[in-house]
Amino acid sequence: MRVVINVKQLTRFFGAMYRDRDDEPVEDSEEESSSSAESFEETINGAMVMASGAVDQETRQLEEAQSAYDISLPARHLYLGEMEEEGQMTVADEDTTTVLPLLCIPHRVLFPGETLPMHIYNPHIIQMLRNARTTNKPVALCTLLSTASEEELAQPHPQELAQVGTTVDVVAFREEVESPGFYYGTCFVVKFQGRQRFRLLESFKRSNGTMEGRVAILPEEELPPLPPELRPCPQHILTGYMATQVMAREMECTPQVMARLDVGRKRMAAPRLSGSLCQVPAWVFNMYQLDYLRERLMAVKLMKVFASSEDGVASRLPSDLSHLSYWLARRLPVDDKVKLELLQLNCPTLRLIRGLQILDSLTLLCCTDCGREIAKKKHMFSMSVDGPLASYVNPGGHVHDTLTVLEATSVERMGLPSTENSWFPGYQWTILNCKGCSMHKGWYFEATRRNLNPVRFYGLTRSSLVLKSS
Repeated sequence: MRVVINVKQLTRFFGAMYRDRDDEPVEDSEEESSSSAESFEETINGAMVMASGAVDQETRQLEEAQSAYDISLPARHLYLGEMEEEGQMTVADEDTTTVLPLLCIPHRVLFPGETLPMHIYNPHIIQMLRNARTTNKPVALCTLLSTASEEELAQPHPQELAQVGTTVDVVAFREEVESPGFYYGTCFVVKFQGRQRFRLLESFKRSNGTMEGRVAILPEEELPPLPPELRPCPQHILTGYMATQVMAREMECTPQVMARLDVGRKRMAAPRLSGSLCQVPAWVFNMYQLDYLRERLMAVKLMKVFASSEDGVASRLPSDLSHLSYWLARRLPVDDKVKLELLQLNCPTLRLIRGLQILDSLTLLCCTDCGREIAKKKHMFSMSVDGPLASYVNPGGHVHDTLTVLEATSVERMGLPSTENSWFPGYQWTILNCKGCSMHKGWYFEATRRNLNPVRFYGLTRSSLVLKSS
């Protein structure tokens, strides 16, 4: 906001007004008239400075008010209503086998530490969750590789189940006896929290209609410390030895040089130093260095977006290597096949390196149906502390992995905006379809209050997008 004032025009205007107001003409000398005009001009300048300062202060206050949106609100899933919180956290020993209630969800891969909200209407699954809460058992969440109906979820075919899944705990729930609108019956509103990876060994159905599975808890196989014989040789020792070799090849080689070469051979013959001369690629050494992987992760341009912070990225990153690999994996906008590939890796170092490779190759987000470009990597941003990609559920029970971006192309809004069950408090949503194929791509969110920032953004469904490199 700018205020433009012409001082000379104001001077002439007020001067004319004062002259017209006086009945008797006033004869002033030229010096008095000049000094009066200069004094009036200084007064106007002072008023302009004060007005400009007030406008700048008002603008700063408005900007501060617009940046006050609490990004922790979407992660709390307030649209689900009041729920009973659970403090349960079950962790089993690695490499152990146990029988757990089995929950199969189509096209849904969950990582440890990730939150999954759900509306459950299937009576068999509701009974299974009741039993799990009574016995304080976790639930084995397994990905159903094919689309199934509500009835088929209770007993899927074993060949349609992914071999690797994640155990989950119920961290919040609410049971509705009558659920109006979508299903007239009991509804279980629940929030799951991922805990540990498992391998599904066998699945079977109980007499009461609930599914169970025999699972093996998978270990996190971290790399051991770097063997001493493979540690890098100090650069000054290697450089000195190579220089001595060059001098020893000359005809004027002195006995002192030969003695120095002999000492160098003995030092290089030590296991730690001789092993370092083998042709081992540099990435082998870097795999053993957590600090190197963290620095490489922080160097990615999107890391401020993934960490939901404009500064202090390092403080937002988990210090544990296993947690860091899951932290990155659940923020990548990739399909279920790639997510299962990351979930199957037992080594967190390999999981982290693979995630970095995917992050480097990510450039464009295109429509899965017609291939049109929908968004660019640079337009991704975080509207939640969970990062730019998080799971949300609608009242019909459909879970959407939603990617938030500031700009989107080749999309059009359909229907009227609504604030009902908005995943982002303070924003109204409108359905988005692709301009090329008219398929559903997500939602357009617009602020309902003037003090919210951003004023608008797009929430794109991850299943409707495919990654491409430019």
